[in-house]
Amino acid sequence: MSSNDLDPSTIDSHVTGFFRNPASSVPVSLAAQQIQAPLVQGAALELDELETGGGLRVVVLALDASQSMWEVGDQLRDSFNNDFVPAVKAAREDDVSALRVGGIAFSNTVQQIWHAPNGDYFHKLEELPQLTAAEYDPSRGGSTALHQSILDASALGMRYAAALQAGGSDDVDLDVIVLTDGENNRPPHSPAEVKQMIQGRDKSRIRYGFFYFETAWGNSDPTRYATQELGIDGEMVQAFMARPNESAQERAKRFRTMMAVMSRVSASRGMSAVKATKAVFTDDNLV
Repeated sequence: MSSNDLDPSTIDSHVTGFFRNPASSVPVSLAAQQIQAPLVQGAALELDELETGGGLRVVVLALDASQSMWEVGDQLRDSFNNDFVPAVKAAREDDVSALRVGGIAFSNTVQQIWHAPNGDYFHKLEELPQLTAAEYDPSRGGSTALHQSILDASALGMRYAAALQAGGSDDVDLDVIVLTDGENNRPPHSPAEVKQMIQGRDKSRIRYGFFYFETAWGNSDPTRYATQELGIDGEMVQAFMARPNESAQERAKRFRTMMAVMSRVSASRGMSAVKATKAVFTDDNLV
């Protein structure tokens, strides 16, 4: 389909700049059109950040809060509240881009997280609010709206990035990073719209990462699902599978490993999930 054949009502001008072909933006455009202020409100770019010359990157984390994640729900909150920010800072290395972080939790529906008292949903790394049980609690979760969460996380990130650009920032890059233990079982059931969006994006501006953590439920072949069904680049996909008869302590270590990898990927646009995993498994501090 050419751009001339598109129904203008299916296109959101805030997101088309992230795509090679406007037709590929239709799924996320429809999601973006549902967004109301202040859902894309966030910290503005400051003068000292502009002076680094490193540009700006927005990271949106999509966290599975379905019922099957309950065994690691407390550990996930603790990891983000105590380890994520220092881990990202330590891994930034020569990445001098300004960074903004936001997120969503998804189960039956999709909800934004990290809502600050001032109304912001996107934050400077060092000002990321605590992740509370009110925002993320898989014990109250249900099914897994994975496909919708990827569309919504993309829409929110693109709308926020577009707002920053409208305020005078240069082109803003976007990372959408998914953490899940399962596969989609909510509408839209087909991954076709997600794959259309991911494969039609401008790869120089948007990355998608997929981290799978195996629990008692889930996907028998998460890597194939992420790469073939969703269209995510293989270098940005990692599955952290359980060993037979895994103890609670071993599961906790496996989760720490995954979070360490995800922190490294979030820290730098030059760090893939595969490369980060190799680096983490050579880190003696994790043993």
